[in-house]
Amino acid sequence: MSPAELRRALADPIEIAANAFHIAQELCCLASAHDGRELLQDLVLRALEYREHFGAARPVLDGLVRELGLFPYLDPETLALTDQIARQVHRPEGLDVVFHGPQAAVYWAILRGESVVLSAPTSFGKSLIIDALIASEQFRNILIVVPTIALIDETRRRLSRRFRERYKVITHTGQERGERNIFVATQERMLESGIPDKLDFFVIDEFYKLSPLGDADERCALLNQVLYRLLKKVKHFYMLGPNVQGLTAAVSSHLDYRTFIVPYKTVVSELHTVTGTGTDLQRLVKLCGELDDPTIIFCSSPDKAATIALALIEAQLGTPSELCTQAADWVGANYHRDWHVTKALRRGIGVHHARIPRALAQFVVRAFNEGQMQFLICTSTLIEGVNTKAKNIVIYDKAINRSGIDLFTFNNIRGRAGRMGQHFIGHVYLFHAAPEEELPFVDMPVFSQSENAPESLLLQIDDEDLSDRSRDRLERFFSQEVLDYETLKGNVGVEPARQIELAREIAGNPRAFQSALRWQGFPTAEQLKSVIALIWKHFDGAKLARRSIVSPAQLGFFINALRSAPSARELIARNTREGPDDSVRQVLDFLRLWADFHFPRLLRTLDRIQKDVFRRAALPAGDYEFFASQVEHRFLDAEIAALDEYGIPIEVARKLAAQLRAGGNFDAALDKLRALNIDATNLTPFEKSLVRDAQMHI
Repeated sequence: MSPAELRRALADPIEIAANAFHIAQELCCLASAHDGRELLQDLVLRALEYREHFGAARPVLDGLVRELGLFPYLDPETLALTDQIARQVHRPEGLDVVFHGPQAAVYWAILRGESVVLSAPTSFGKSLIIDALIASEQFRNILIVVPTIALIDETRRRLSRRFRERYKVITHTGQERGERNIFVATQERMLESGIPDKLDFFVIDEFYKLSPLGDADERCALLNQVLYRLLKKVKHFYMLGPNVQGLTAAVSSHLDYRTFIVPYKTVVSELHTVTGTGTDLQRLVKLCGELDDPTIIFCSSPDKAATIALALIEAQLGTPSELCTQAADWVGANYHRDWHVTKALRRGIGVHHARIPRALAQFVVRAFNEGQMQFLICTSTLIEGVNTKAKNIVIYDKAINRSGIDLFTFNNIRGRAGRMGQHFIGHVYLFHAAPEEELPFVDMPVFSQSENAPESLLLQIDDEDLSDRSRDRLERFFSQEVLDYETLKGNVGVEPARQIELAREIAGNPRAFQSALRWQGFPTAEQLKSVIALIWKHFDGAKLARRSIVSPAQLGFFINALRSAPSARELIARNTREGPDDSVRQVLDFLRLWADFHFPRLLRTLDRIQKDVFRRAALPAGDYEFFASQVEHRFLDAEIAALDEYGIPIEVARKLAAQLRAGGNFDAALDKLRALNIDATNLTPFEKSLVRDAQMHI
C-alpha cells in the first residue's frame, strides 16, 4: 500500500477492523526503511486514533509505538515484560508520568549537568520536562522566565498543584523565600525585582523571543538583558520553544549548551483548505456549523475577533452552559451587557485577546479546556505557550496586526490542534495558503551585538563583554554631560537618546520646569498634564498607545479618572465613544497598556531624569514613586490588585478587600485567601467559583 492508501485506510475504522494484520504489516515494512521514520510516526499516530479496532494485531501496533519511542501511548496492562521494562525506564523519578524517547533524552542530559536548548513542536511536552527536573529535587532554587503574565499564572498553577509541599512558588516581589523556591516571572518583573541569589538552575520559556525576529525590539532587549545577568550567576539552564532552524553562530560561540532540534510529533496535524462560495466570514460560519469538537479560531486582531463572535452568535452557533451563562451575567454587570464578549459567553463561545481583562481571559481558557465551550476565538495572545485542548484549529487570517504570518508562527498556531494523550489527530482548517519560507535562526543581540541591537541593551553589558563596534556606538553616551551614565542605565529598556533629549529640554530652562516637576505624592491636575506631555512627546506616546489613546489630554483624563479607584464599569460609563464595543475597548486598552504598564514605567523614567537634571542645576527635585505605584495598582492596596493574576478579577478582589488586606504583605494576603470561608461572603455563585478555583491553586 502507498502512504496515501495507508492514510485513507487508517481514517476508516471499518477498514482497519477488516484488514488489521495487513495494515500492521505495511506499517512494519515502513519501519525497516531508512528514510521512512517520520512518515511511519505520522501513520502510527493515525492508527492510535482507532487502536481498539486492530484486535489481535494490536501487539504489532504496540511494538511500533515502542520502536518510535512513544511510550506514553503504551497501555501497561497489555504489555509484554520487555515492553513494560522499556516503558518503566522512561519514567522520571518523583513524577507519575512517562516520557517519550526524545523527552527522556533531554531530561537525562540536563540531569547530567548539560545546559540544553530544545526546539520542538507544540505537542512535544516541553514543559513536562521542567516538572520532572523539579521533581528530581536536584535544584533548590529554580527560576522560570515566561513571556506573559498569563503564563506566570498557568505555570504557577501547575507547579503549585504538584510541588506545593516541597517548593514555594514565588511570583511577586516581596514574597519571602522558602527552603526551596521556584521563581516564575516575566522579563520585566525579573528586572524590577532583581535576579535571585543562590540560583541553581534557570529556564527560559519561548526562547525564540530572545531574537528580534520573535518579538518587539523592546521586550526582546529586556529578555536578552535578563539572560545576560543570569549567566553571570548560574551557567546551568534549559531553554525551550517551538521549531526553529537553529541558533546563530554568534550565539553558539558565547554559550555552552547542547541543542535538541527535534521535529518529533506526538499528534498529527491534518490540513484542510476551506473552499466554497460566499465571503470568508460566511464560509467560516458554515464550517463551524459542521464541526462538533473543541475548536479554536485564530484571527488577526481583537476587532476581527469581535466580528467573528457576532457572526457565530447570529448563526446561533455555540452551546450555552450554566457556567458560561453565569459568566455572561457577571461580565454584563461589571463591564457592559452589550459587549461582544458578554454576548459570546451567553452562547457558550469564548473570546481571548489582549484587551480581555486578565482574570477573565484565564477563565475563558479554563472553561474551554473543561469542555464548557466549543468555540474559542483568539488572536496571537493564545499561541505564546498557553496550553489548550483543541481538536480543531481554524486559521482564518494570514496576518497578525497587519504583518503576514511566517512559517514559524504558522507552525506554532497549527501545533495547537490536537493534544498529546487526548487527540491523536488535530484538524487545521486554512482560509489562506500556508507560508513556504524557511524557519528562522534565533539570534541573541546581547551576544551578536549587531547594528540592530538596541543601545538600551548595550548599556547593560559590562565593558569587558562589549565588542569594539558596540563601544563606539556607546561613546557618545559616555562623553555627554546632560545625564549621568548610571541614570541612563537605570532606565532599563528606554533608549538613551530619548532620555537625553528629554533631559536637554528640562535643562534648557530648569527653573521654568520647577513648578511642573517638583512634586511628591499626588500631582495637581496641571502638574500631571505637564509630565504626561513630556512622556507623550519624548517616548512616542502615539505609537505606544496603539490607537487606544489619541492625545496627551485624553491620557490625562483617564489617569485623573482613575484616582478615585473607579470600577471598569464606571470608567466605561464615563466614556463617550459610540457603541459599547468601542467604549469597553478604549477603557480596557487604557487599563492594560497605560495604567498597568507604560505610565508607571515612564513616570519612573522621568523621575530619575528630573532628579539628575535638577541636582546638576542645584534645584530641588520631585519624587514620583508613590504616584507611579498608586497608578500601577489602580489606587488599590497592592496585594488586592495583584490577585487579578491569581484568577480573581479586581472587581471581585474589591469585595474581599476587608478580609484579605494585609498591609502590602502578599504572602499574608494569600494565607488569608487560602483560609477564606467563601460561603460566608456576599459573592455571586460565579464569583465564588472563581475564588474557589484560585484557592485550589495557591
